[in-house]
Amino acid sequence: MPSLNNRSRFKQRLALLAAALALSFALPASTSLAAPQKGAAAGQPIWVVDPSPVNWLWITWNTMEELVRVDKDGKPEMGLAESYKWIDPKTVEFKLRKNVVFQDGEKLNAKVFRRSFDEVQRWDNPHPPGAFLNFAKGTKLDIIDDHTVRFTFPEIDSAAMMKFRGMHVGSTKFWDELGFIDKKTGKAEGHW
Repeated sequence: MPSLNNRSRFKQRLALLAAALALSFALPASTSLAAPQKGAAAGQPIWVVDPSPVNWLWITWNTMEELVRVDKDGKPEMGLAESYKWIDPKTVEFKLRKNVVFQDGEKLNAKVFRRSFDEVQRWDNPHPPGAFLNFAKGTKLDIIDDHTVRFTFPEIDSAAMMKFRGMHVGSTKFWDELGFIDKKTGKAEGHW
């Protein structure tokens, strides 16, 4: 038989659940807890349904791609890249996978990849964990052919592979219509 203390906790939890259900039924049908859709009036609140501090991470992991990923043991594996080679200690070349298609039907190529690099490079801090994941401002990206890109760093960057894991690659349509840039501030750092 459960103790009085356990019964009390059970009753408290049951009361909280009942209150939450009552509140949900009391809200008008037009009330939305989702983020405003395209065309929502400026200045309207954004309702965050998932209060997790890593919400941004799940969103980018499920909507963006990267050159490389890591396996469960932390070892790099290929993502959008089919291979890479270091030309010298400051230069790395990636062969992009052929036949990769974004959700909107656009095919991945070096030009599309270049757009993502340029977009991410213009942010002050593209990564919530901190600027240590940024590529140095002097980092160059050259297009070698339709499926080959070459990065040249201004200095040796021992964290480059980790940074490639966090570089968001999206389609042209994503950058043209959505992107991460706040229209008011012109920055991608957001207000949350």
